[in-house]
Amino acid sequence: MNLFDQEEIVFTVSDINKLVAGVVRAVPDFQDCWVAGEVSKVSIPTSGHCYFTLKDNTSEMKAVVWKSSLNAKIRGLLTQGNAIEAHGYVSVYERGGYYQLTIDSVRPKGRGNIYEELEKLRKKLAAEGLFDEEKKRPLPRIPRTIGVVTSPSGAALQDILNTLRSRWPLAEVWLSPASVQGDGAPPEIIASLLRLYERKPDVIILARGGGSAEDLWCFNDEALVRTVAASPIPLITGVGHEVDFTLVDYASDYRAPTPTGAAVKAVPSREDVLAELRGYEQRLAWTMENILNQRWQSLDILEKRLMSQSPETKIQSEKRALDQLSAHLDLLRKNYFESRHAALDALEKRLLVLNPENIMKRGYAFVRRDEKIITSAADLTKGDQINIRFADGEKTAEIK
Repeated sequence: MNLFDQEEIVFTVSDINKLVAGVVRAVPDFQDCWVAGEVSKVSIPTSGHCYFTLKDNTSEMKAVVWKSSLNAKIRGLLTQGNAIEAHGYVSVYERGGYYQLTIDSVRPKGRGNIYEELEKLRKKLAAEGLFDEEKKRPLPRIPRTIGVVTSPSGAALQDILNTLRSRWPLAEVWLSPASVQGDGAPPEIIASLLRLYERKPDVIILARGGGSAEDLWCFNDEALVRTVAASPIPLITGVGHEVDFTLVDYASDYRAPTPTGAAVKAVPSREDVLAELRGYEQRLAWTMENILNQRWQSLDILEKRLMSQSPETKIQSEKRALDQLSAHLDLLRKNYFESRHAALDALEKRLLVLNPENIMKRGYAFVRRDEKIITSAADLTKGDQINIRFADGEKTAEIK
């Protein structure tokens, strides 16, 4: 056939996809077959269909289980790393230009070789003590410097920086960049970690955003896990999402579910710190007030004791006692003289009553002989010379 004499044929993309779909449908074995492989990249969107990848050591193919066939048994077997045998038919999705296995039944075959090797490595490192809980170090409460190992172009870095900035903007962040996906990622991550080990930040964050198990596989590298376990600085891992676990998570001091979670764990919330400081301030004020009150009370007691023992206080006390005694003496003296005056007045009145002169004024007189008062006529004899005392004078007489 002379190709140059024929008219050139131009196919559309749809034409090619239809031809390929027809070829696939024309193979009877493709329409009722069992395919063995390892489950990977499982996704169930809101439509309810289950999309995943079925792979072996050298190849992979797309697979789908429609919502109508996705029962609980099949859903339980479609777990990352499971080795299964899937029954269905091979078809071509013409709009997307790829072929896939449409599955209606699944049976288990055991875990895949890759995950068996990973489990062996995990057990080996655990037996060496790399994952022991007693080796986990506490994270610094308020770090001044934070080392970050991640891709400089990934969303994980921005999530970490935004979280650190909002929670604790005082921290200084040192980025040690590295690839976080692919075969060349482990050596780069190790080199980035070693650089930070030399600079000695207060804490290190090793992070990567979400992805498939294949995307996160570099974080299961044995040399990288050993480097993380040997870190002289507290280290936080935030790789993938909450359901994703890699071996570096076992070796780190703290495993966060996401890069954002790692940043949250690395620094405190400034609101929490401010609230704590306000609490300390209030407690300090209360404590100082109580101490001052106790000291003032002690000073008052000492002042009273000092005043009670001071010479001035004693002098004042003795002076008050002397004043009291003086007042009491004055009172006694006054009472004494008043009573004496009263007694004298009474005696004076009695004397006035008994005064012979007062009696003589009423017509009486008294007789004396030789200065002796005569009280009876029998005491006189004829010829006695007597003196008669009257109120207004005396006269001499002779007894006849």
